[in-house]
Amino acid sequence: MKSFIKKSASLVLSLALITLLFTTDAFYSEAKSKSNPKKNIVVVLDPGHDTTHLGCHYQNFEEGLANLYIAYYCKQELEKYDGVTVYMTRTGLDCQYGAQPGSASTCLAGRVNFAKSVKANVLVSLHNDYDPDLDTTQNGSKVIVPNPNYKPAICAEGSALGQSILTQLVATGMNINNWKQCPNGTGIVTKDSTSGTYPDGSAKDYYALINQSKSAGFTAVIVEHGFCTNDSDRLNHLSTPEQYAQLGAADAAGIASYYGLKLK
Repeated sequence: MKSFIKKSASLVLSLALITLLFTTDAFYSEAKSKSNPKKNIVVVLDPGHDTTHLGCHYQNFEEGLANLYIAYYCKQELEKYDGVTVYMTRTGLDCQYGAQPGSASTCLAGRVNFAKSVKANVLVSLHNDYDPDLDTTQNGSKVIVPNPNYKPAICAEGSALGQSILTQLVATGMNINNWKQCPNGTGIVTKDSTSGTYPDGSAKDYYALINQSKSAGFTAVIVEHGFCTNDSDRLNHLSTPEQYAQLGAADAAGIASYYGLKLK
């Protein structure tokens, strides 16, 4: 691990770069379809983690910052298409919704409420993986999608969208993750809560972002791009702005393909 001073310096530099990236982008900027506005798709990109829940910090990797880069580049690519409006749940390292450090659940609820307020068709949460046992052999991408309970159409949409995104990520050279949560080798994963239930009594989705979005009536998926604890993933896909741009473009291509978007 780097020293605290080195981490702080790196974070300041990274924040400066992020600020520069966003100087020409309003927080609620959008790309509107001119040809067929009635079929406009609203995509909310969620750069996972912030100061309320930091995510993976390993070697020189800071997940909250990496996710922000990937989301920015994904938004930039999506806005090249007609028929789509793109929002982001955050543009800095702090939670946008007034939550204090340690109050991750409040911040997550704020993200879902924001997506609902802009009438999102889909919330795409962008993350990177971490093996808590520091098993450095774990690598590759997966997409966590809604389970089939309560509102099966949302599961079907999430699964198809997840597969479309995963196909594009594999094209960048990423592997499909096949670990503890992905025993079938497809990289499309659901995870049930062991205690919470939906109104029909079926098991809730484990992840709050997914189960709260489902309850609100729209689809949410969580894209895990690679493992920060895997040297190959980190060095070859999660180290430079150019690599983040490639991942963001892959996410955008997957989203555009699923929704049938056409370039302007």
